[in-house]
Amino acid sequence: MRNKLYFWIATALALAIFVAGYVNRSSPAMISALCTMVFLWIQYRLESGFEKSEAEQRKLCKPIGYFLLIPSVGVVVVGIQIYFNLNAGILPIIDFVMTILSVVLSVCLVIYRAGLKWYKNLVGRFLRMTSIAALAASMSLMIVLVLRILQTEDAAMLGSMTGVIFGGAAVLVSANMILVSVYGYRSTGKSIRILCNMIISKKLVFTRISIMFDVFWVVGKSILSIISASFFMFANALYSSGIGIARFVALKMHTQTKEKQIVSYRLVGMIISVASLCYVIYSVRLFFGGKTAVYSMYVAFLIALYTFVEFGINIREAFRLRKSKELAAKALRAVSLASTLICFVLTQTAIMSFAAEGDHSFTNGLSGIVFGGLAALTGLFIIIDSYKQKTPSVQ
Repeated sequence: MRNKLYFWIATALALAIFVAGYVNRSSPAMISALCTMVFLWIQYRLESGFEKSEAEQRKLCKPIGYFLLIPSVGVVVVGIQIYFNLNAGILPIIDFVMTILSVVLSVCLVIYRAGLKWYKNLVGRFLRMTSIAALAASMSLMIVLVLRILQTEDAAMLGSMTGVIFGGAAVLVSANMILVSVYGYRSTGKSIRILCNMIISKKLVFTRISIMFDVFWVVGKSILSIISASFFMFANALYSSGIGIARFVALKMHTQTKEKQIVSYRLVGMIISVASLCYVIYSVRLFFGGKTAVYSMYVAFLIALYTFVEFGINIREAFRLRKSKELAAKALRAVSLASTLICFVLTQTAIMSFAAEGDHSFTNGLSGIVFGGLAALTGLFIIIDSYKQKTPSVQ
């Protein structure tokens, strides 16, 4: 085993940060220390494969990306937690000590990463990526502790952004390792090209993945509704649930007979229409004293970014299926269009809540009625079109 001294020192530093965080009742420090220890364990596991054969190294590196996701997501969670609580510890001196420890730990990780420069085998390549991800925990903690000691006006927001950005970078590193291991340990660029070719050639597989994104949107919007205490955001989460169900029904059409496809096609239209009409009814209440939540600039920016990403995915899905004449493709295009229309309402509501002062309930309600109505008409078109479809005659 190489670099035993490094692992002993780095583990001791992470353990010292955890103990200091426990004494000072600092959960961000404790979680960051635990994430760092997981990163170190992954590095230790990889180190054992330096002298192994190429085939054994491939087997060793296969699950590393999945393991790396756990501490990477943990760093993101720390960032989110800091937004709600960045109070100073019981003893400020302990915060100062933890800052010094995190600086020393970051330096150790940088030195270790520099020492891996000359190792060109597979284990060396994965260790370099793991070291970059490991720096996310120690460096983000260092910055957060400095902000907590200084107690600046935007310390909570800056600390939260630091954790989310560093953790997000570690998640991307993990995703890169998973992608590379899945496609034969090629370069990242070649692995991405293979993935793009699969997207083009296997549309059905990636339509299933889009259902997973629908689940993600529902969970994400539900979390945002809790963060912002907004029933309006919760209504959008319910609408996304309906869209997810409609997409699932459309997906199953690929394996059905023509008669059942027509029934499912009609059902997709009905789900879109009902979900959209419920959204319209909710928007109508804004004309009669109902209020939409007022978001801070940061929360509004997060909502807007979230909906722009969803908007882009919906447009990509519709563009990918644009030439297909199959009923399943037409149903999926309608689902993407209905989801995109409601994205406009949510984005407008988020931006206007901080861009202009005053009550925007009337404007938001009007947008909800207009775009919700267009989505309902989309569903109605599908229903009407389903009755125009001819079932194959039975000889």
